Amino acid sequence: MLAVLTASCATQSQETASVSNVSQPQSKYKGTELGIPTPIPPVTLTDADGKPYDLKAHAAGKVTLVYFGYTNCPDECPTTMADLAAALRLTPADKRANVRVVFVTTDPERDTGPVLKQWLGRFDPSFVGLTGTVEQVDNAAKLAATPVEPPKKNADGTIEVDHGTQVNVFGTDGVAHVVWLAGVAPKDIAHDIALLT
Repeated sequence: MLAVLTASCATQSQETASVSNVSQPQSKYKGTELGIPTPIPPVTLTDADGKPYDLKAHAAGKVTLVYFGYTNCPDECPTTMADLAAALRLTPADKRANVRVVFVTTDPERDTGPVLKQWLGRFDPSFVGLTGTVEQVDNAAKLAATPVEPPKKNADGTIEVDHGTQVNVFGTDGVAHVVWLAGVAPKDIAHDIALLT
């Protein structure tokens, strides 16, 4: 078994371990192949325009890359979004058309629709930002086997948001067979996208 890391982006990269089932080290993927595949969560959240967004329905027939994070994150979230954007630039247009990146905020109070749209637009305007109540986000994360904690306000006024740092890679079959952990290079992400599309 391999530990999938979670990071508290509101603090100085405090990390705790959360165990996820993963398969043998030999894989055709550059990411971490899951021993127990995870189906895409059948949840409806709210997109950056305030419209209902059925995650499972929008993922049908597409490779859907789902990441749980927040826009005030100082490290993992912007790095991961930049890496995904770079990987998509390395991906041929015909394959790129079959890939959707979905960012689900773990800080719904501060990450309003306009905030999500502006922040994600810095990486790639096609990235989809989703929000919901803390309970809805927590449910979606649990169904995606991604650890998240509700935002906590510290005594000094800062807000701490703990969340898993993996990108859940749902194939065209609506099931995640692989995840990319923090630090996977854009060229390796592009390699896996080519295999999945």
